[in-house]
Amino acid sequence: MGMKPAKNRSRAIFEEVGVETPKQMPVAPKGGMIDARPKGARKALMLWMVSLIVLAVLQLGLDATPGFGIAELDLVQPYTGLALFAVWALGALGLAVSRRLPPGWGMRVAGLGLGCLLLAASDPTPISQLSKALSPEPAAEVLPQTGALPPLQLLPATPPTPAPVAAPVVAPPTPQEQVAKAADLAVAKINLAKTTIGTAPFATLRLGLAFALVGFAFWYALLAARTEAALISARRQAEPGLFGLATGLMHLSFLQLLVGGLVTGIGAGAVFTDWPMMGGAWLPPDLLSLEPVWRNALENQGLLQFSHRALGYLLLALGLFALLRSRRSVHGVTRTAFVLATVWIGLQAVLGVVTLLHGDPLHLRLAHLGGALALWLFLIRARFLARYPRVQSIRGIK
Repeated sequence: MGMKPAKNRSRAIFEEVGVETPKQMPVAPKGGMIDARPKGARKALMLWMVSLIVLAVLQLGLDATPGFGIAELDLVQPYTGLALFAVWALGALGLAVSRRLPPGWGMRVAGLGLGCLLLAASDPTPISQLSKALSPEPAAEVLPQTGALPPLQLLPATPPTPAPVAAPVVAPPTPQEQVAKAADLAVAKINLAKTTIGTAPFATLRLGLAFALVGFAFWYALLAARTEAALISARRQAEPGLFGLATGLMHLSFLQLLVGGLVTGIGAGAVFTDWPMMGGAWLPPDLLSLEPVWRNALENQGLLQFSHRALGYLLLALGLFALLRSRRSVHGVTRTAFVLATVWIGLQAVLGVVTLLHGDPLHLRLAHLGGALALWLFLIRARFLARYPRVQSIRGIK
């Protein structure tokens, strides 16, 4: 059926119905309106996230090693956090100035920046060096010349009235001195925090912060790798059950990572080197021997190693359950992602036992840390695919 004629024009007597002018013709619907909107520089955003991941992994590696006796690595280690924050700042500034940041990404970028700033500020070495560079050099003392002493003068009977002394004029501190004082205050606060909570818990917090940055940046890189239309279409086919299981596995692996960091920090990995027993018993001796009781969660070597083992068993059991649950998924890529994550949980458990039986040497400890990082990324990818599954086309099935 044609459109109604315009009101300001009378139709001729013998004019055919259904003949419209170009202005009256119905407009054909256009597709791809979601992709037609400005999406931002998604490829540049993904490259930026990958660069942040690389620098955070470098920070993890340098923190976990004592430099292998190489002085160059010890010199580079304090500045990796600053490099991470500088890369974040340059990327955020470039996307903000060019207005290519995708809609809704402002809070994500700000959260990453806060994490990078905390990681950079947790090492006081660069801040103390900045304070030393900005502090004015003390003036050299001028010693009086030695020689014959002057003759002793007799004091008068009535002392003279002292002349009024003007108050000294104190010059206001320069901006350079203010920055140096602020740097000294920041170094003092960081050292106070390290002393209060202990060296091993402080190093574990840095480890957890670096892992969290890697995880968030990897999730955002996966988001940036797809278009908005693909994400909206994939979210309609999300699998909430698998997503919840992957979320639980991800949080449990992060807790396991923090406990493992404490085990390494206090040297608990070399205390009980037998498995599955601990010192010939299922429970280690002196499980809650420290006072007050909360200190055992941070300093008791037996309790921390027992907790690390128990969390490993729980993680393996939950991974097997998630693997069985993922077999019901209709998406092949999602099933493969859960298979890889579960297999890596098993490999990581085997590597942990081997590291324990050999007395926690440095090379196996680093391999165990690398395996934990790979497992962290596998779990995040499985969680992402449960939330945004990759739909397989029917044409590709033979």
